[in-house]
Amino acid sequence: MTEKHEIATVLRRKLPQPGRWIGAMLLLALSACASVPEQSAAPLDKQEVVARIAQSRWDALMKGDFEAAYKLMSPASRSVVKLEDFRRKSGMVTWKAASVRKVECSADDLCAVRIDVKYAYKLRIGRTVESDQIMAETWRNTAGGWWYVPADAL
Repeated sequence: MTEKHEIATVLRRKLPQPGRWIGAMLLLALSACASVPEQSAAPLDKQEVVARIAQSRWDALMKGDFEAAYKLMSPASRSVVKLEDFRRKSGMVTWKAASVRKVECSADDLCAVRIDVKYAYKLRIGRTVESDQIMAETWRNTAGGWWYVPADAL
């Protein structure tokens, strides 16, 4: 027996005639709410899209998934920077935490992103130093998507 049928049975047995009518209306209203399909979320604005993509890049860096982070670089940047070089440079530090702080878009195809980053790196003397800073990134919409453009490529 389904939950709706169980509720209807309880209402019939327990409520007097006027109460049955109210109970039936309540059951009808509840079942109507349950059958309404979920509305699709409103489309994301470009700041939200860029924030999610930028965060996913930093999540990949924190996991050590340098290939996934590399794939978010602009096609033009990837044509100049090899994956091995990107992996070596990105792996020089241990990324501890990263959170997108702010996204500002100055044009339809250009956004500046600020990220709060915590990281650790090993000094030549063997001591590990931890630090944090706000990183600035440029993201450009080109070639069918949003891409990270390294500062040295600008």
